[in-house]
Amino acid sequence: MDKNRALETLVNLTNSNLGYVPSTPAEFNDLCRVITKKTGRYISLSSIKRIWGYVRYEGFPSVTTLNNLAQYNGYKDWETFMSGRPPGSNIDSSYLGESVVSTDDLRPGDRLSLTWGIGKACEIEYIGALRFRVIESCNIKLEVGDTFTLHTLSVGHPIYLSDIQRGDRRFPAYIGAKRGGLTAISFRSR
Repeated sequence: MDKNRALETLVNLTNSNLGYVPSTPAEFNDLCRVITKKTGRYISLSSIKRIWGYVRYEGFPSVTTLNNLAQYNGYKDWETFMSGRPPGSNIDSSYLGESVVSTDDLRPGDRLSLTWGIGKACEIEYIGALRFRVIESCNIKLEVGDTFTLHTLSVGHPIYLSDIQRGDRRFPAYIGAKRGGLTAISFRSR
């Protein structure tokens, strides 16, 4: 989700949870108080007024401010809100949803594009026997050419890889998308 659109959505959610749209200095002051009471964290009155457009501002709120606002609305933090996962979805166990990719369904040459977080992505190619090769890598620790073992992928969950091979180097395991999970999985058949 685009960060500006996400901020607008977070403001609308806050208005909904607050029960009104703040429009006066007294109402913005009340919003600051309510956020502090619920989260134990303070957002300045000037930050609130800028976010709601009461005061003209060209910048974007700090991550700390966004985290506090997301927490007021029941999310762990801004990144979790941006991931689109519902608040309180940090449960200990659950069945995976419809968006599951099992390597049993793939043929050598099939490719998967994976995205998560802000600007993190990779494209991987199935090479057989539960093994994949990184074809493209963007803002992650995996590098083009790395091979690894992977069993299952699901949107909203982290990616767990094992037996990563990079030239002569071997890494036992890798976890990606720890915060918020994968946001998208695209499949392309060979």
